[in-house]
Amino acid sequence: MHTVDVDLVITEHDDGLKEWGGSMQAQDEAPPWAIFNDDHIKLRIGDSEGAFVPSTVDLDTAGLEIQGSGPAPFGS
Repeated sequence: MHTVDVDLVITEHDDGLKEWGGSMQAQDEAPPWAIFNDDHIKLRIGDSEGAFVPSTVDLDTAGLEIQGSGPAPFGS
């Protein structure tokens, strides 16, 4: 498990479909590659979990851009 800061958004398209994603920054010593290469990654916010796909790694900031997969673990 890794502690991260996230900046996430849910976007609703004209056809009513929603998608979520944003950026994630690791707070612990684990490099972003540990999260990027994990086969079972989920984001937990409170009691909710959501699967995501990391798309871009920034090694200078330990940041990841992510795209949600399935229901968002936040918002409505």
